[in-house]
Amino acid sequence: MKKKKFLYFLIALYLVGCNGVYKYDNEKAVEYITEHKAQKSKCMCAWYSMKAIRNGGCYNCYIYPAYSYNKMLVQLGFKEVFNGGNYTPLKGDISVLPRNSHSVFGHIAIYNGEKWISDFEQKSIFPGKAYSEKGEYQIYRINDGWHYANVYISPLDFIQYVNTLLKGINKIKW
Repeated sequence: MKKKKFLYFLIALYLVGCNGVYKYDNEKAVEYITEHKAQKSKCMCAWYSMKAIRNGGCYNCYIYPAYSYNKMLVQLGFKEVFNGGNYTPLKGDISVLPRNSHSVFGHIAIYNGEKWISDFEQKSIFPGKAYSEKGEYQIYRINDGWHYANVYISPLDFIQYVNTLLKGINKIKW
């Protein structure tokens, strides 16, 4: 039943889109994800990260496959600060990793000032071997304060998200 409701929610979100002004607080997002992490991966990194971002004040953030947050975060007002080269993480930074042979969803995590946390506490920015072998990731950052979100999902992206969900839904540990 949860799966069916989730699919209906995605359809509604696609049809409506979302936009608006919001006040973001990195500390609240970091606090939320740190307090709510699981002992080990549940394959729900996007769910945990989305809830943390919402707790930070961005109520326009909804659940998408983790790899797609590279588009969503920009639409929410986050800035890409890393896509190769040297990088030192700051508290509240969000990493987005592409899909790979291990995960159709990709991966997303938030840096809490000490560790990268998604649905669990990671040992590094890479949650597993399949990600570290590829070595690709992007980092997004937003300053505390007021921002404008303008999220629109293209029809092609929506179809891709639904296909991703159907391929990987059995891995999710509800």
